[in-house]
Amino acid sequence: MQTILLAVDFSPASRNAAVFAAEMAKLLHSKLLLFHAYMLPTPISEVPYAMITVDNLQKENEDQIKKEADWIHDNYGLEVEWLVRIGIASDEIKTLTKEKEIGLIIMGMKGAGGLDKIIGSTTINVSRKVKTPVLIIPHDAAYSPIKHITYASDFSYKTSTRLFNTLLELARAYGAKTHILFVRQGHGGNSEQELNGKRSSEIIFEGYDHEYATIEEPSVNQGISKYLQQYSSELLVMVAHKHTFLERVFSKTHTTAMAYETHIPLLILQDKD
Repeated sequence: MQTILLAVDFSPASRNAAVFAAEMAKLLHSKLLLFHAYMLPTPISEVPYAMITVDNLQKENEDQIKKEADWIHDNYGLEVEWLVRIGIASDEIKTLTKEKEIGLIIMGMKGAGGLDKIIGSTTINVSRKVKTPVLIIPHDAAYSPIKHITYASDFSYKTSTRLFNTLLELARAYGAKTHILFVRQGHGGNSEQELNGKRSSEIIFEGYDHEYATIEEPSVNQGISKYLQQYSSELLVMVAHKHTFLERVFSKTHTTAMAYETHIPLLILQDKD
């Protein structure tokens, strides 16, 4: 993995994500790029206020991001690049993925832990706009080496291993076992979709420690939650197919029914043309 991009906003959640990014960059021998995007403040009243120039804002943000880079260097011995731009964060991150060879985007998230709260507007915009894998770090997730990866699949992915490069690279670097989870939403035993999915998975995960797990649950997210309560993992992985699995899981219609809470990082792989 050539470069890991860490999106920072100088919050505690962002600092927590920096721990994960630094540990992974060291393990994977990747470059680490810190990035921050800012917007000009918009007056919301007629009360006079001191005008802030773009140059002043740029310098303020550069001073802050340099402190973050210095903190990572002092604690992890990594040489860190940093970049500050004015603009909408998701748009600027998308542009950066085209300018540089970014292998992974890491973002920290605030919230109470529920997936409906973890997937914030900026993060979901980034994951929808980019073709690069996105790793979401909940604000209360504590870093520990990855021993178990739960990959939640509906078995509708392509058989290309390229889609799973990030998952496989992490599994190899950490020596982790991958649990391939299928949530069966109805009764009836192994479906043709399951059988075909397992055959495709054997091609992808050949040579890697892995096993299959099936759980019956009407709700996909509740099924994942139930499995993770029984079998702890340090990383949850899902594939964002265009207009399919991930968007169904995270759609607003599922929010009220979402009983699943995660305190572990969520890696979103991008199955997009």
